Amino acid sequence: MNTVIFDLDGTISDPAEGITRSINHALSKLGYKTHSEEKLLKYIGPHLNITFSELAGIKDKAILSQAIDLYRERYIPIGYKENHLYSGIVDVLSDLVSSGSSLCIATTKRKDIASKVLEFLKVDQYFTQVHGCDLHRSKSDLLRDILSDPTLGERPMVMIGDRDTDFLAASEVNMPSIAVRWGYGKEEEFEMATDTVEKPADLPEAIMKNAQQINAPDA
Repeated sequence: MNTVIFDLDGTISDPAEGITRSINHALSKLGYKTHSEEKLLKYIGPHLNITFSELAGIKDKAILSQAIDLYRERYIPIGYKENHLYSGIVDVLSDLVSSGSSLCIATTKRKDIASKVLEFLKVDQYFTQVHGCDLHRSKSDLLRDILSDPTLGERPMVMIGDRDTDFLAASEVNMPSIAVRWGYGKEEEFEMATDTVEKPADLPEAIMKNAQQINAPDA
């Protein structure tokens, strides 16, 4: 039995439409230039404060906070529904749970928003725990939380994601990671992962090969 930790955006589901439209909603409301969906795809994964800082050059914390609030003004009622599961991912989740694995989510999203997405996509029942960074924690912090769990932390573990933030976080806690090619990462990001898969059906074998027992961090 393994503990399998999934990123959400770009790994479980494709959120591009909702995220990019919500970014442009915030930029427009603040009087900044909006951008094409193609240009905004690189911001699927990073924290929102990084997104708006890079896109609009916003450094002032109050304005950054306003931008994030405006993003969520659209994303929470509308944008999270502009989201669809990747083909084959439900079969993988079901098979992993049936084989005894415990599944968790570790995302840069706020926990309540991530839970809302999972419920909308009708996959929330597959996940034992949902962990969200919001703006004040790193993804490696979430992995440490899971490692410290008295049950989940005793099992071989692996992190699955599509961006460098996923693989770097796993590396920080000495956890193996699997890169998925159907998300929004680039080849240079995949090189940071322990292994790479081309399609969801490849995940169970890669998990069996890569999941490792990891020493829980000191309290």
